Amino acid sequence: MQNSTEDVLVEALELVLQKKPIDKVTVKDIVNECNLTRQTFYNHFSDIYELVEWTARQATERALNNVADYDNWQKGFYDLMLIIKANKVIIDNTYRSAYRDLMEKHIYEIIYSYIIVVVENQATGMAVDQKHKDFIAHFYSLAFIALIFEWVKDGMKDDPQEIVDQTGVLVQGDFKKALKKYAK
Repeated sequence: MQNSTEDVLVEALELVLQKKPIDKVTVKDIVNECNLTRQTFYNHFSDIYELVEWTARQATERALNNVADYDNWQKGFYDLMLIIKANKVIIDNTYRSAYRDLMEKHIYEIIYSYIIVVVENQATGMAVDQKHKDFIAHFYSLAFIALIFEWVKDGMKDDPQEIVDQTGVLVQGDFKKALKKYAK
């Protein structure tokens, strides 16, 4: 199977990140690594920020694909952590750079889009204002992001399964319990 140009650029970015921090990476570095032209890069991404954003979004979406329900959220969370660990160099490099806020924002958006589906499913049959469902999804999205970034900051030493299991103990039944408190 042939890689898309975007995938080739991501692979090149990952290789360049083995040699230098992301704040020092240039478009020229990336295209030289994969033998593409600068114009090819700019046909797909407006700048390195967009490439980093696209990379984070693709990895997160792959991890959370088909797990937007209450019974499977732990698998998605675990898969996301495994993808982050498999991409340790790019994640560490991005986490310790000016791109961190961008990466966090886009991972948050994707996690939120999955959690809101879980919340909506859990709210079936309840009369709960959308603002309350949005708040619950926002709260848990922030919690998951904080856990992920704390784990990254600590060098990804802890076992992802243990983190997911501990989170599961805390979250068990909480979506439904919060929704019932907000129900009219």
